[in-house]
Amino acid sequence: MGEVNERGYTRRQALNSVGPGWQEVIKMLMTAKPDETIVVQVKEKFGGLRFYTENAPDNYRRLVRVGESACDYLCENCGKLGETNRGGGWIKNRCPECRAQVEENKK
Repeated sequence: MGEVNERGYTRRQALNSVGPGWQEVIKMLMTAKPDETIVVQVKEKFGGLRFYTENAPDNYRRLVRVGESACDYLCENCGKLGETNRGGGWIKNRCPECRAQVEENKK
């Protein structure tokens, strides 16, 4: 992914930290990011988006929470309506089609 410096994640680093289905949310959050705000980490955890910042004003923190909440209902792989799936020790947000594809690939 590349090293994160004192200015935080770049747009590319943030986009590369999650699956393609959540990238529109990441683009929106990075576009709306105030100049003084530093994105310190972006990741998937327990099937949800985690977007950590420093020096973020209240209105941007609220926007981040909305983006994180939206990803609770989006397939991380394709962006369609999804739900949290547990299996194989992982918790992921997947739509029925992507979940079926993962199951088929296990065979």
